[in-house]
Amino acid sequence: MASSSLMYVSPPESILWEKRSKAILDNIKNFEADFICLQEVDEYHSFFDRNMEAQGYSGIPIENKEGYECAIFFKPKFAEFITYQTTRIQGYTKYENLCVAPSSSTVSSESSDVVNAEELSVVMVAFKILKPFNHVVIIASSHLKSGKPDRWDDLKLAQVKTLMTELASFKEIISALTNCSPSVILAGDFNSKPYVHKYINSDNIPSDIDLRSVYEFTKGEPRFTNNVPGFAETLDYMFYTHSEIISPVKLLDSPDEVDFLPNEIHPSDHLPIGVEFEINRNI
Repeated sequence: MASSSLMYVSPPESILWEKRSKAILDNIKNFEADFICLQEVDEYHSFFDRNMEAQGYSGIPIENKEGYECAIFFKPKFAEFITYQTTRIQGYTKYENLCVAPSSSTVSSESSDVVNAEELSVVMVAFKILKPFNHVVIIASSHLKSGKPDRWDDLKLAQVKTLMTELASFKEIISALTNCSPSVILAGDFNSKPYVHKYINSDNIPSDIDLRSVYEFTKGEPRFTNNVPGFAETLDYMFYTHSEIISPVKLLDSPDEVDFLPNEIHPSDHLPIGVEFEINRNI
């Protein structure tokens, strides 16, 4: 959901935020999801916070002075918030903030002076699923900034490796806190070539994470999630811990052909991906 200044190829009526915002909110309503992971949430406090709360969601954002980060929304009637951690990786330097469960419906994370550099941001949140039974799950929403040349590929891969280490560490904290082994779901806009996806999908990540791409291991990755002149590639992925406890049963379909994004039908500059998971209560 990047700012309209980046969307010069889209029809003028498709990039007006007043119109786009309503269409994006309508899409979110139609998904009827228990968890929503967003990236590039420029209008978090001015739009998403209050409008998502009106739909029964609470939000956890990670933001800097640009307001150009990630957010996770969840339905408190479905999941109980436990705690969360935000991490920014600027270059090879890590900035993080670990917080405890708040009393308000919206969690606010500390602002950072880290801007205008190659940066990966992630918010990791632990929840206890209330239905059908009390299973603990970690939901992570990540965004890797785009627009850098290929010479930054090694840096992006190094940042994702740090992300995996942070995710494994957070899982260890939650395991000790809840006396269980939580499932992990990572969703994000990785803005990079398939090598990042292949790394997360490989055996090189921490063994206690064991992530698998939801789409690749079911119906195949979407043909693309971003479509602009001269570029139509898949940049967005969703991963989950491969186990007998949690399994994908239904995926959100992606079109094979669309006009340049955003447009009248697809108000975001990226196509959405989504999955319905089944939790095995007999394990």
